[in-house]
Amino acid sequence: MTALIPHVLFFCLVAGLAIGPAHSGEWQPLADGLELREFLVPDALGDLAGAQGGMAVVRIDPAKYDVSLGAALYSGRPLSMQEWARQFGFTAVINAGMFRSDDRLRSTGLMRDTGMEVSSFLHPDYGAFLAFHPRDANLPALRWVDRKLDADWREVLERYDGVVQNYRLISRNRENLWKPTERRHSAAAVGVDADGRLLFIHCRPSLSMYEFAQALLDLPLDLVGAMYVEGGADAGLYVHVEDFVGRWVGEYQSDFLLQGSNRNFWPTPNVLGVRARQTH
Repeated sequence: MTALIPHVLFFCLVAGLAIGPAHSGEWQPLADGLELREFLVPDALGDLAGAQGGMAVVRIDPAKYDVSLGAALYSGRPLSMQEWARQFGFTAVINAGMFRSDDRLRSTGLMRDTGMEVSSFLHPDYGAFLAFHPRDANLPALRWVDRKLDADWREVLERYDGVVQNYRLISRNRENLWKPTERRHSAAAVGVDADGRLLFIHCRPSLSMYEFAQALLDLPLDLVGAMYVEGGADAGLYVHVEDFVGRWVGEYQSDFLLQGSNRNFWPTPNVLGVRARQTH
């Protein structure tokens, strides 16, 4: 997989370590409205782990692809990323958000879609919303909502059947919203760029939340918002379109298991998936 995909080693400061740029590549079209790009991302020690050392970004045109929620509360049980894709016809799948410790089928923040409600709890600390499946056909198919900057955020959410709520990683003003910490792990994120495209993001190398958010700002993604959807070995991203299959699995928490030990998707209770829109 990685031999066919262009990589970029971005230039930034991670944990005080200067990291120089390498060759850059372009977005790889997988299908009309679906593109992939991978970036080589060093960990806090500056190490590159080859095929497992990348940040994968899937860029999705919402005019060509419909985003939907997949929920184990309605499907019957948590599924691996491949199973979610196979059973529900998703072309690309990523975590929809973190799950509760006392009920793994329910998310820690607001989460719903047409005909399903995974959680009605509006988390007071989560400032990012992704809204989809508008109740009015004249509305945008996808809407990024920043709770701290959008005064009408409640009204906007009421106009959409689909909503997921998670921590903000960056603000619309391109601010890193996290403080440096020594706690590092793999991470998955969902974002929207300045052209309104949806981004599924998976970072295998262990970074702190601050380092992860800064990488998103430093890379040429032109993000207007990004939310953290999962971390550690639970973080996953899967793509299957025509003869291309891409799978990116998360790593265990860096403070109790060795790097490079996880190779498989863990069962995931809630995912965001995209399907190609039907053309007439």
